[in-house]
Amino acid sequence: MEGDPIVGGSSSSAIKKGRRPSGVWKEMRKYKDTDGNDKAECKHCKKMFDGSSKKGTTHLKNHLERCPANPKRKGPGGPHDGDDQDQSLSASIKTKELANLIKEKSVSGLIRHFSSTEGDGEWDPWVLYSRKDEILQLYQEEKEKLCQFLNNLSCRFTLQFAYCDSGMGVDEQCLVVDDSCFLVAYYIDDSWERQSKIISFWPDRPDVKGLIEDVKQSCLDWKIDRNKCSVRLPFIPTDDAEGWFSQQGSLPFASFICDADSFMQYIENILDSGNYAKDLILSIQRCALYVYKKSISDKLIQLDSAVEKAISILYHFPCRHLFGYLETAVAVKEVFSALEQFDSKFWSINLTKQKWDEVTATFEHLKFLKDVADGFFLGECGIPIIVDLPYAHKILTDRCNHQIEDCLFCEKVMKEAIDRFFSKCYWVRVIAVILDPRFKMDGMRLHYKEFYGSDADRYLEKVNKDLKHVYDEYAATDSSNSKSYEMPDAMGRPSLPKSELDLYMKELKVPAVQQFDILAWWRGNAPFYPTLARMARDYLALALEVPFAYDPVEGVLDAVGRNDIKSCLHFGGEGLREIISALLCLRGFFSSA
Repeated sequence: MEGDPIVGGSSSSAIKKGRRPSGVWKEMRKYKDTDGNDKAECKHCKKMFDGSSKKGTTHLKNHLERCPANPKRKGPGGPHDGDDQDQSLSASIKTKELANLIKEKSVSGLIRHFSSTEGDGEWDPWVLYSRKDEILQLYQEEKEKLCQFLNNLSCRFTLQFAYCDSGMGVDEQCLVVDDSCFLVAYYIDDSWERQSKIISFWPDRPDVKGLIEDVKQSCLDWKIDRNKCSVRLPFIPTDDAEGWFSQQGSLPFASFICDADSFMQYIENILDSGNYAKDLILSIQRCALYVYKKSISDKLIQLDSAVEKAISILYHFPCRHLFGYLETAVAVKEVFSALEQFDSKFWSINLTKQKWDEVTATFEHLKFLKDVADGFFLGECGIPIIVDLPYAHKILTDRCNHQIEDCLFCEKVMKEAIDRFFSKCYWVRVIAVILDPRFKMDGMRLHYKEFYGSDADRYLEKVNKDLKHVYDEYAATDSSNSKSYEMPDAMGRPSLPKSELDLYMKELKVPAVQQFDILAWWRGNAPFYPTLARMARDYLALALEVPFAYDPVEGVLDAVGRNDIKSCLHFGGEGLREIISALLCLRGFFSSA
């Protein structure tokens, strides 16, 4: 027909092909908002975007590739087409560039950076999926490098948990806390500088048994299972756990070290399981409830605000800490006694003198344990003391109104607490004090004479025996470097060779100056005392010398970034947590606290 266009011809009158709609609109719904602006809504997650033609569709395509609700997305949970390079978020950056970004930016900053360069500009943690392979590969490479570095050091490591407490979750007191924690390795490097490295991170805090197993696995993964000196825990470990750590390595495992709060919680758990204070608490509750009701019904009984608050605490038991409860009860004992004088009914309800003596004795036992534990861990006592049951009896007899030997609490609870805690944990600090050239054994001796009186020699004998045992273990593992010295006797005659330990104890102490650098002293004296220097590197790694130098956990958390820890817990999904956990560890690898 005349005038019809020639199909396939090149005539200018041929029909032009229209632009094919983007495939993203199969998974996006386009609409106008109330202001007439073009919008796009993801059909999978319902997230809204700018849908104008000027904006294009690249940002929509990028979202679909990482949308957690899209079953076709790339990465974890969706098919991965390695040949479809044009649909990747961006070309892979070099490992070095990624490492520099991680060093320079927080995890939140890294998300913001990738969201800006590869996404639609909005802060979107899912953008990390496009970097998952690179991040995990970098994590593995840096972990292997750090592992090799740590294993080449000629020292042992002290491990400690760093709980994040970054404001996520709720504990039993309705206080906001965090369920994540780090495992940090502390050590003294070959330049005699204290260092710390994060070696593990758990977004969800496991239970006690699981935590011990995770620590074991971390030690094996990092090949330091035979190079542990001590482990600081937020709880009292079981005997089985301590057995595993003690059996690893040629040098003696110093100890598990627990904080004072965990120790007191352990004591109160013993009390709960044995119902040691159950009858006393019930009696105190009855008294407190009676006084509370009487103060409301009888206008003659007026309680000041402090007493009223104490009464409220007592009749609302159970509270979280028995120590605080008994402390409150002892504080109002005289108030109860005064009420007996003009209320005959209360006289029959109030505790007898014998019962009040039991309350006071139990409180004094707990206070004794708390005071010693606080002094041990907070550095309030310069020289650590040896706590055993005879020593506890001696102190508590002066505090209580009845024979300690007849106290069930002392014989059951105190003995178990002392056997599992002070008899083992004290040793780490004892060695730290002796290896401080300002104190040595003379500092221990003077303090013990003042503290224990006529019993001091018995405790000093134990210190000497334990110290020599540890020294001999170190000397036996490196006999080629261990030194002995010929020292004349009192008459100037030759005597049997003396060990490094003997010479160290015999030399004059360093003046007790406040700004003393103990690590610099050992660096300079290591050639003269090679075996003792090895001990010093192991036992001084966590700054347990007197006084405590710094809070290492705070340094670790500051180095990693507290807000980054929150980011890890804010976003669900195992895949995203794996990526953010790797980033947190990488920041720890690249930092020193």
